Amino acid sequence: MNGATMPEPTPDERRDATEQDATAELATERFDTARIDGTAQTLAFDRMLADEPPTALVPPVPPAPFDAPAATATLATAPLPRPTVRWGALVWALLFGTIAGFTLWTLVDLQHRDEVLFWIAAVPMPLVPLYLLAVAGIVVALFGIVGLIRRGERQRRAARG
Repeated sequence: MNGATMPEPTPDERRDATEQDATAELATERFDTARIDGTAQTLAFDRMLADEPPTALVPPVPPAPFDAPAATATLATAPLPRPTVRWGALVWALLFGTIAGFTLWTLVDLQHRDEVLFWIAAVPMPLVPLYLLAVAGIVVALFGIVGLIRRGERQRRAARG
């Protein structure tokens, strides 16, 4: 080779090579080889069992005894909070559900698809920015409505305590 020498491997490369050699050696030891007397060698498996911590075979510690009367008394006196209805999520679910329904209605029937495509093609180009502005206004209005709903929910929750 042109007299060029190979660069010295870095410590990381040496460690990786050592780990690969150990892994390859362990992989070859895992195969059972039958002896003449019919028993099998399982040296690698025995070594893996020896490396396993003995705590894996110890049964778990039982939990502390449960004081049923005291726990029942506290649960019976504490009122359960009412579940909250996330109205903002319902508003967005209705919006996305409407969009999904319109999309399905359009794609299910070829006649519906042709009608929608005809309507899109019939829209005059100067009106396209106005339609986009109207859509942006609707989205901003939805954000405002959801914000008002969220503020109302917080006030209601604060009033309850």
